[in-house]
Amino acid sequence: MNRHDPQLGIFIRKHASAAALFCDVWLICVVGDADQKKNLEWEEKEEHRIRTLVVYFRKLNSPVPLVARFINLFRYAKATRAGLNHIEKNFGRHDVTHAYIMLRPAIMAWWIKFRRGIPFVISEQWSGYATGKFQQKNFLTKFFYRKIFAAADAVTSVSSFLETKMEMAGLKNNYTITPNVVEPMAENDSPLPLNNSVKILTVADLVDDIKNISGTLRAIAAIAATNKNIQFHIIGHGRDEGTLKNLARELNLLDSIVFFHGVKTNEEVFQYLHACDFLIMNSRFETFSLVCIEAMSCGKPVVATRSGGPDEFINDQNGILVEPDKPQELIDAIQKMISDHKNYRTEALKEYVLENFGAEKTGKKFHDLYLSVLDH
Repeated sequence: MNRHDPQLGIFIRKHASAAALFCDVWLICVVGDADQKKNLEWEEKEEHRIRTLVVYFRKLNSPVPLVARFINLFRYAKATRAGLNHIEKNFGRHDVTHAYIMLRPAIMAWWIKFRRGIPFVISEQWSGYATGKFQQKNFLTKFFYRKIFAAADAVTSVSSFLETKMEMAGLKNNYTITPNVVEPMAENDSPLPLNNSVKILTVADLVDDIKNISGTLRAIAAIAATNKNIQFHIIGHGRDEGTLKNLARELNLLDSIVFFHGVKTNEEVFQYLHACDFLIMNSRFETFSLVCIEAMSCGKPVVATRSGGPDEFINDQNGILVEPDKPQELIDAIQKMISDHKNYRTEALKEYVLENFGAEKTGKKFHDLYLSVLDH
């Protein structure tokens, strides 16, 4: 969603676009760029029913992390204020601030409320509340999280699983569940070879301690030992990309059974989803898993782990759930899906997604939430 990563924050854009069915929405995205020469640059565009302002600030890389963190927070705040002033000058004062993902956006939303009296809503999707990363933060950071959450006029979460984990972390407020939104896209030319191989897809950040791509690669290797009529395609990038490619090479799978395609735009991801036979999501923790819903919106079933969010919407009618870190269970599920993927009702999968995760339903939830905040 910025010039560095077309997929970053795509779920935020989709929520904003859903809200824009009922509200006038401006989306401000503030991004640090260490290679930038100017202090501030911005891109302004209007698409998907929303006006978007991406503000880039010159990010400091310092050998002293605490200094860099403080200076970059100051520059982030300055960039946010510049974006807000630009919007207010051209379009007037807004009614509600909606902050996505702690901590800096919520700090700015709290500051706007303190200075201007504008109420704010916080939305969260971070898996760190489930993985223990939040608990590892220092006392002062956790204190600010809890204080700002308590000060918010409302909080939304993408799943009941995440709400429970956040409440256990001491983040108290009145929660509303607003699941991620799917915008189905038409099928175009297939990016995958047109042959009789069963095409399996994973779309994920290549961060193996969370996504467990290595576990999927080993399961595919075990299946490929007796079934060469499969292809496993991986979309994404991340810190473990090189390690995972090396593992695929060691398993004698790279560029024969396993193919890495790098990062893709959301539109390109949908073309891979249309072209595959089913999706694998082998994460250890997921607050929702938008890609599982996107796969189903293309009529494709899913093999997924009981990792939190997927437990709430995957069932026998749309996929198979397995326990995380159970290699044989994963192998059995993939083999079953290779045999049975054509038995799933394509139109039923699509209808289920539109009924439960369409933009209009979630957009109406946001609209009603904003009205309730303004009424208080």
